[in-house]
Amino acid sequence: MKQRRRKWFMYAIVAVVVLWSALQVAELSEREKAGEPADKMLYQVAYFQMELLGSHLAESARARDTDQLNALRQAVYSASYTHEHLVKVYGKERLARLESLSGLLQYLLRLQVGGTRPLKAEEQAMLAEASKRYAGLFEAYGKLMNDGGRVIGSQNSALKAADTAFAALLDRKQQP
Repeated sequence: MKQRRRKWFMYAIVAVVVLWSALQVAELSEREKAGEPADKMLYQVAYFQMELLGSHLAESARARDTDQLNALRQAVYSASYTHEHLVKVYGKERLARLESLSGLLQYLLRLQVGGTRPLKAEEQAMLAEASKRYAGLFEAYGKLMNDGGRVIGSQNSALKAADTAFAALLDRKQQP
């Protein structure tokens, strides 16, 4: 009789553990469904980084010396890093890489390589022009994804075109 009770007790424990595990899996599955997809959330982070970059780029047009470009340099790096991770999620076939961001970073590093110095008038003009060109890129970036988190092909094409134009400007300014 004791052995039967022990058997029932063991079966009851196993049943409780199995039932508890099943409930945990079901709860985790529901939580996953209720939340937003990670790729969509990464796009939101990337969009925020691009917005910060645009703000710093607009401010940089009023910079007087190279030391005032540090925040812009950090914003470019952060936006580039986040976007590259987004490209890894969606793939290069569906989402354009932004070559202009690495070009902008190179331009800023070139300006700052000699330490703190006053910016020349043509360098300030270049930063103002870069801010204008970036505005087009940012506009396309804001329309890049639909509500379901999928890349909109026409906006990706617009992003590529804006990136190419911005990168071309940066290339021209970096040539001796």
